[in-house]
Amino acid sequence: MIDPQQLQDAKHALGRKLRELRKGRGLLQRDVAQRVCSTRSTVANVEAGRQVVDRVFWQQCDTLFDADGGLLGGYDAYRRLQQRYQSERAEAALCARWGTAAVRALEPNETNPSLVSVRRPPAPTAQSGDDLASTIVSLLEQGPHDARTDHTLAAPGGRYFPSAPVAVEVYPAVDDGRIVTMIPRADAGRQWRWPLQRRLVAGRVSTAKGEGVFALDSRQASRRMVGIGDDVRLLIPRAYQLDEITAAVLWAVANLDQSLLLDDARLDASRAATAEYSRLTRSAVSGDIVQELEPVSRLWLGSAFCADHINRQSADLTEVPTFWTREQTGEEASTWLLFGHKLRYLAVTAARFNSSSQQATRLFCVPRAAVDATTQSERVLLLLAVALMESFGIDVAVTDEPEYSALPGLVLTRQRAIVATWIRADGVWHVDVTGQRAALAEYHDAVGHARARSLVAADTAGSRLHALADYLDLDWSTLRNRCAELGDYGLAGIAEPRSRLLSLDGVDRACRFVGSLP
Repeated sequence: MIDPQQLQDAKHALGRKLRELRKGRGLLQRDVAQRVCSTRSTVANVEAGRQVVDRVFWQQCDTLFDADGGLLGGYDAYRRLQQRYQSERAEAALCARWGTAAVRALEPNETNPSLVSVRRPPAPTAQSGDDLASTIVSLLEQGPHDARTDHTLAAPGGRYFPSAPVAVEVYPAVDDGRIVTMIPRADAGRQWRWPLQRRLVAGRVSTAKGEGVFALDSRQASRRMVGIGDDVRLLIPRAYQLDEITAAVLWAVANLDQSLLLDDARLDASRAATAEYSRLTRSAVSGDIVQELEPVSRLWLGSAFCADHINRQSADLTEVPTFWTREQTGEEASTWLLFGHKLRYLAVTAARFNSSSQQATRLFCVPRAAVDATTQSERVLLLLAVALMESFGIDVAVTDEPEYSALPGLVLTRQRAIVATWIRADGVWHVDVTGQRAALAEYHDAVGHARARSLVAADTAGSRLHALADYLDLDWSTLRNRCAELGDYGLAGIAEPRSRLLSLDGVDRACRFVGSLP
């Protein structure tokens, strides 16, 4: 078993190697930062073992110092060690739950997808997310408190997310009942409104509970500044404190935005090219036809097609169906909160199927291994996605039995199953409509078993969400209070999307709903 200290030692060893090479060349940290398109604080954090950053950083450093693969190889070795550590943690959690012999008797193969995810986990979103949250916390420790400091936070990648940088300018601020940030007039004249890179303007204060960092999206900040004497003042709402919740939304928006903006024109062309499939009851589209698209853009395309498929095929249903969904992580669930078409789809299906006598049910399969392999911020996104559904009157049930991870996305009635899979699909999507008895029997058995043994079974939405928070190891009281604050203000102040395909309406609605619960 890998000891957590091994990871820390490997991180420090990478930092020491970089420092030795830099000093050997007689370079300052800011010199390295300029040559690898980073910041001095990032280089300092890496050398001190507080950050690892992404592969591009190490590739550029390797080239800069003619390290002949020494730095890049060290980074790759660290990531392999990190993945083994996460895999061992997940397998240990399964062994504790079902017994070592039972778990190790299974072999990773296509019929055991849950074990595949344990033995060969996807890109390590857990550690990456922790890096984002810990980097935010480290802003409190970096630089003088009476002057501006610049940082670049990593909004790291995941199974689908590509990784995106978030620049942060931190200024001194005071707390007089408001968060008042003091900005030199020379800085305030900079072009914050049209940054190519996502940027935050932040104020650092000392509060009764300790130090805190409060931030605004730079475009929002540019509209709120007020000149007073030689300085400019910026009021930042308290709701926009940087913590696990705001970090979660920033992480998702930054990554989704980057890919969707990059693929904007290609997505239009791809959607037009796949329109012919809408006439078919059954279709499966491989990734080859959209190979030039980013993984996030493929998710968007598959999600949009599946939503349209369900709306078309369910138009004549006369009974309230049960929905089975495949999202297991915050990365996957963030699409419900931020893809504009997902919110419209929820509104349409809720209006169509909810009645005074019966409500639609949506079931999730979230194995314990999936929870253990994700960060607190990712788990917050998953809970908010469930809250969004509950806000439309959709009752949510959750099973932790990994055998059901392979079940496709479904809209299930007694006589028909509308299949729509785009998460963890072999291609961009797989859709179908079937009345085959064997398939229906399998689907009904799974739905009945999962519903009867739901981890969040309760009579009210608040009780179900509270139970889900407990399962995800989240503090329900703290989460509810923060959601109430953020729901009042909306998330646009700190995470305004740039892509026309993204919307914060879903996450705002989810926050308001959680904040309104007793």
